[in-house]
Amino acid sequence: MKIAIVYLDVPNLGDLIIYETAKYIIEDILKRNCVENYEIIPVDISSYKGRSTDNGIRGLKRFLINIINRLVKKGASFQSYSLIAKEMLKKGWHLTDRYKYYIQNEKPKLNGVDIIIFSGGGLIKFHQQNFHFYIDDITAYAEHVHIPVLFNAQGIEGYDEYDHECQLLKTALNRNCVKFISTRDDFAMLRNCYITNSNIVVKSVCDPAFWIRETYQIKEQQFHNPPRIGINVIRTNIFEQYLYKDVNRAFLGKIYFELIQKLYDAGYHIELFSNGIETDTKFIDWLLEKYPDLHTKYKISVVTPKTTDNLIRLLAGYDRFLAVRLHSAIIGTVLGIPNISIVWNRKQILFGKETGLSKNFITRENLNADEIFKRLLESKPYTMDEVYKMSVYQSLEEQLKRWVIDFEGGEKQ
Repeated sequence: MKIAIVYLDVPNLGDLIIYETAKYIIEDILKRNCVENYEIIPVDISSYKGRSTDNGIRGLKRFLINIINRLVKKGASFQSYSLIAKEMLKKGWHLTDRYKYYIQNEKPKLNGVDIIIFSGGGLIKFHQQNFHFYIDDITAYAEHVHIPVLFNAQGIEGYDEYDHECQLLKTALNRNCVKFISTRDDFAMLRNCYITNSNIVVKSVCDPAFWIRETYQIKEQQFHNPPRIGINVIRTNIFEQYLYKDVNRAFLGKIYFELIQKLYDAGYHIELFSNGIETDTKFIDWLLEKYPDLHTKYKISVVTPKTTDNLIRLLAGYDRFLAVRLHSAIIGTVLGIPNISIVWNRKQILFGKETGLSKNFITRENLNADEIFKRLLESKPYTMDEVYKMSVYQSLEEQLKRWVIDFEGGEKQ
């Protein structure tokens, strides 16, 4: 049995945690169902490799789509140009180095597989990162060669009836090869906006990272004296890209500095940490240059995890921490480490609602050092909801049994 797992091989350790926990779940399901002869084939769609021509192609794409949109405004129907627009978009994508890298290095891995599983994460999106083009290409291939496709624990990041790239994604998701799509957040948008193929099973589940204890064999936390508190960082332009146009580097830097002062006075040893992304870490460099007291007076430590295990064990050792990246918050939640988050993306708000921790997610109207300090010290450990945790496991097990596991002996149906 050959199982292709589509994932993101990127510096963001949160995305690698999604892959590693999803892989653990799949392998545990196979083991429990007495399947021994199988091969896991990772397929990377990170858009991280080969970017030299992409900027020019994006400019060309915007130019062509603007022409079509002007025609639509002059009276032509959106539908009449939708097919043309989608084909133009794909033609532009095929000229990029990223597409060429994928065709040469990743797509050949799909030859002869029995099932394709998208491991999880925020892939159902069309504004950033080109995942919709990969999804379109993979599901078109799977349709042609009759391979079932499962989308596990997807993040759903927006929908636009009049955006050609969104509609390209919608077409890709509704192909008959797609058998199952679960989401970790916006089930209503998935079911009501994206999915029109009634044969596709849709479900709401937790993120696969809820299985980090089992995947990484995390046991007891080790705390420190004086207590350690972590402060997560992120590239500051991400706020204006997604939610808040007025949150910039200077604004956020001032909040971080004031928060660190308060935490130091409260007796904490403070560490700044990233999820492994270089552009996030650059904010730490700027902070230390802008506010030299962080080193000299407040004795700030800086930690840059290099592996998923590094990040998980780092967070497991904090007494509490401030998150900005979603998977830092998920790790802390699963391990029972009190944490709160600064919100830059709607997916964080949805995670708060799913876990009953909405008060731990600070949106723009409460984004100040006093409020962060107050909520951080008031935050409590999360009590694991075992039914919620099992949702991602059980849904994958149902689909694997249906499409590739024979109940008698583990052979493809």
